[in-house]
Amino acid sequence: MSGTILLLSAPGDGGAAAVARALSDRGGHGGVLTLTPADLARARWSHRVNGGGEASTRITLPTGQVLNDRSIGAVLHRLPGLPFTGGAASGPRAKDALYTHSERQALVASWLLSLAPRVIGLISAYGTAHGMVSRTTALVHAEQCGLPVARRGGATRAGLVGRPTPGEQHVPRLAWPGGLGSPVPVDVLPQAPAAYRDTLLVAGDRLIGSRAGEYGERCQRLSDVLSTRYFELRFTSRATGTVVTDVHLCPRLDDPLHVEATASFLVATAEQPARRLA
Repeated sequence: MSGTILLLSAPGDGGAAAVARALSDRGGHGGVLTLTPADLARARWSHRVNGGGEASTRITLPTGQVLNDRSIGAVLHRLPGLPFTGGAASGPRAKDALYTHSERQALVASWLLSLAPRVIGLISAYGTAHGMVSRTTALVHAEQCGLPVARRGGATRAGLVGRPTPGEQHVPRLAWPGGLGSPVPVDVLPQAPAAYRDTLLVAGDRLIGSRAGEYGERCQRLSDVLSTRYFELRFTSRATGTVVTDVHLCPRLDDPLHVEATASFLVATAEQPARRLA
């Protein structure tokens, strides 16, 4: 029997809940446990790093359940960050609260890094599911890996970039009554995610989506650049063809096929804990 599969996610994360149901239905693992940022913040931690740089962690959850490195088979990392518990403190107390919060976040990051072969999702010293990779950065990497990416840019005034083409939006930097041709700076951005037309999920060695054959090799290059083998591309149509509008490092998991692929990836990881996965 493999170890416990941990799902680290925000409260109300429907994608994580769907994966938990899929894992419970299939069985064949050491159980499923969903933990929120608040659960981790309230837990008691024992985290040690030896002279060789190897970390060992023991976590006592608010429920009394104890987790250690040997009991964890796989982790789905969807954490948005730990909650700040400093309240309305001011002066030295505020500094102490901020320091404590930073230390807790660093503790979670170190724990995840020590479990790296068993963690699905981006692992970084920042400790969250997106690390320091912004939406813009992810799209730049995608374009550099040969994927067709929606136009991005800007101009000193909206009239210089013309009207938005399918798959993009123009966002003025100032509220100005002049409309699309107004004399204010404007950013050209991919269209809102709600306009997507197709998706492609990378889950380890599997690619789920109708464009897997077309973009498989380029997705593997992007996987290496992003240092994760778990992300989702979203596409929309333009006059010049289909383009990538988003790279989700924390896939939305609103497609049953993506949920099933994620559950399978977790089970495979739990069964092969020594395998190098990100």
